[in-house]
Amino acid sequence: MNRAINPDMISMARESRMLTQTELARRLSLPQGQLSKIESGVLPVPDDLLSRIAQSLEYPEGLFSLSDKTYGLGPSVFFHRKRQSLSPRQLKYIHAQVNFHCIRVAKLLEHGTIETRIQHLDVEEYEGDVEEIARAVRASWLLAPGPIHSVIKAIESNGGIVVRMNFDTHLLDATSLWPPGLPPMFFVNEQAPTDRLRFTLSHELAHIIMHRLMRPDIKAMETEADRFAAEFLMPAKEIKASLTVVSLPKLAALKPYWKTSMGAMIEHAYRLKKISARKRQLLWTQMSCAGYRTKEPIELDSTIETPTLLQQIITAYRQQLQYSYGELGKAVGLYEREFRALYIDPKPKLSVI
Repeated sequence: MNRAINPDMISMARESRMLTQTELARRLSLPQGQLSKIESGVLPVPDDLLSRIAQSLEYPEGLFSLSDKTYGLGPSVFFHRKRQSLSPRQLKYIHAQVNFHCIRVAKLLEHGTIETRIQHLDVEEYEGDVEEIARAVRASWLLAPGPIHSVIKAIESNGGIVVRMNFDTHLLDATSLWPPGLPPMFFVNEQAPTDRLRFTLSHELAHIIMHRLMRPDIKAMETEADRFAAEFLMPAKEIKASLTVVSLPKLAALKPYWKTSMGAMIEHAYRLKKISARKRQLLWTQMSCAGYRTKEPIELDSTIETPTLLQQIITAYRQQLQYSYGELGKAVGLYEREFRALYIDPKPKLSVI
């Protein structure tokens, strides 16, 4: 007898292993056409074939019966200027991994909820004053003046879940989405430097808060997210006095305090009219000559920020509900080995640290 199978889970599991239909079909000694019909829901999956698929993809068979809804990637992926450079395989891999994380979070929250204080704010209601929205968020989150000690902690303290993961590419720093019934989810590339990660997370927070619907002018939405991130991390009222004279040595001195990249400070100084367009171009030229456009001085890097909220949820399952790691893995559609690698061990391929 054939059990009820969700064909979307087969294709998503395959893509999470960065396999094409041709490659998986070859592993299974099947015609690609047959696998295509299976993933399209046209053909049923015999039990013996399901067992071989599960074994080949290294997922428990129960995963393929899950009926959870899947979602498209967050707006940042489709707005991102580097999306065109991402290969279809990389995009599908990221899409699959993001969705599997959402499914696992949904399973883990079946015995509890996370109260989120992240709320949608309409740009039009603020008459386009994105900076005022950033200030409103800082105020509602009771963030102290000055630099934010940890952007990840600020987001998680207010009900968002942050996942550090390997995107298998340096072309995308982050994506985010807010699935119905779940907290806002933020996925950041573990390859990104901390200063860029902080700005990227703040940029993603802007999309979550301000951009419920896509507008025709995508570039304007990206600019708004950048403006929000800059004001959120470096409030104009507090940083202006430090930008009276802007040079690379001055930016290098400010970076450890504000924990943002020198490049982000150049753009913020220009936006605040503390430097001219000519000076902005000169600074970027100097950054290029110094090799700082791709990687700023490592000695100026901030301490890596670490998500903890998912780990707290897992700890609660272990201590309060007496779940073993194997039982937790089975509950979310993973073997214990991979569950530990993803959520417990420090060096996973796709990780919540």
